[in-house]
Formats: sequence, structure tokens, C-alpha cells
Amino acid sequence: MNTKHSLSDLERYSDGECLPEEAAEIRAALDRDPALVSELYKLQEVDRLVRSISQEIKAPETLRRSVEDRYGLNDEPQPAEPGKSVPVRLLSVTKRRGFLIGAGSVLAASMATFAVIPTLKPKGGAALDPVGTLFRDFETYLAGDKSVDVTEANMVRLAEWFSGRLSFSLPPISSSGAGARLVGGRLCWLLERRLASLSYDTDEGPLVVYVMSAAGINVPAGRETSEIGRDLSWHRSSGSTSLMWKSGDLLLVMVGTQEVRKLMSIARSLVG
Repeated sequence: MNTKHSLSDLERYSDGECLPEEAAEIRAALDRDPALVSELYKLQEVDRLVRSISQEIKAPETLRRSVEDRYGLNDEPQPAEPGKSVPVRLLSVTKRRGFLIGAGSVLAASMATFAVIPTLKPKGGAALDPVGTLFRDFETYLAGDKSVDVTEANMVRLAEWFSGRLSFSLPPISSSGAGARLVGGRLCWLLERRLASLSYDTDEGPLVVYVMSAAGINVPAGRETSEIGRDLSWHRSSGSTSLMWKSGDLLLVMVGTQEVRKLMSIARSLVG
């Protein structure tokens, strides 16, 4: 991949706009260059932030047009009938960093990345809260057809893939157990750190195990179990469930569509 075009190529790759041969070339470049991986996940984190906080507000026509002019939107949207809106036009990642516009006098609020990112960072050294962040990433994973960076059913080989891409080694986790089967992994940039996302399939739906450094993260108080780990707690959001626990200096979070009892059984099987 041409270095001077790397940002443009990463933007198209992140948006799923590359041809198959281009995507293969970019994946090969990502395997060779950890710095490029970091840039990719910064772009993907911007998209996650945009999706998680965006809300539609009415905007005057003059404001909409001034924003269009500022961010170089030369193609005019089709006029909307009174009381109706036209489909939202998504810009490139670079322009989304500046502003996202919904046509038909609808403005996506708080889309300027330079304003969005600082507001989401902890103020005054406050610890990061993983609960909502990881639920949103799981929703994005499902919406993205459960795509992974590497398809792998063997945890040893997957751990080797993550080696050098993370600042820590994966703890002992099984490839299968209690009906859960490893299908691959993703390298994520969430909670201001790189973390591993391990994807599993089950007869009751997909689940993801996130593994990360626990430093600076606000972990809810929970109970200690010899089978799973310290500070074990569970959470629910929009039909999904998460289990969260500590293991040494690491935080593990399992998110799935299963009920709590089933996730507990899977967790015991995979890490117990």
C-alpha cells in the first residue's frame, strides 16, 4: 500500500468500500505495520463515537448550507417534500471527522471530532467506565455482520496473532466450552487502549470476550469466584448481557445475547 495514500486507503477499507484485492493488500500491510493498525482503529473509534452519541436536531436551512459549504459538499441533495426528509448522506471518514449532515434540514449534533473526543475522555483523571462502551462495540460488531480481523478456531494460534499487537499476553482462555466455539478475533482501540476482542458462536447467538489492561478503568464492585475471577459483576442493555471480572492485572468482559446464567456457564468453561 502506498504510504502517501495510506489514510485514504484506510478510510475506504474502514468503510468497506475497497475491492477484494485492495482489501487483501491492506490487510497484508496491517499485518506488517502495527502503526498502521493503530491508525485504522483510531478511524474506527471515530465512527463508533459518532454512532453512539449522534442525535438529530432541527437546523435552519442557512446553517445546513453553511456547513455544506465549509466541508466541501458540492453535490446538492434532492429537495424534500414539506414535512418529509431525504436519506442521510454519509461523508468520507475525513469529512465525518469534521461534521456529519443529515439532508433535509436535519443536522447531526456534536459530530465534530475535535469536540467529541475531548468530552468523552475522563476529566480530572477520572477512571474509565467500560460498561456502556463495550455494549456499544458489541452492537457495532453485530451490525457489521460479525466481521473479524482474523478468522481462527484455535486459541493458541489466535494468541500468537495478538502477540506484539498488545502490551500484554492473553490469559488462558479455551477455544470452546459450554457450547461456545471460537471463530476469530479483532484488535480494538477502545477505552483509550488497545484490547483483544475474541469472537465466539453459540447455538443461542454470538458472544465476544474482551481482554484488556485494567489500569484506569472503573470496575464495578462485584463478588469473587475461584472459577472465574475477582469483582465479578453482570449487566444488561437492550437485550444483551455482559459479565465483567478481573484476572491479575487484566479486565475481561464477556458480552452476548444469552441470559446471565448461560454466560456464567460459558465463562466457567472458557476461563475456569
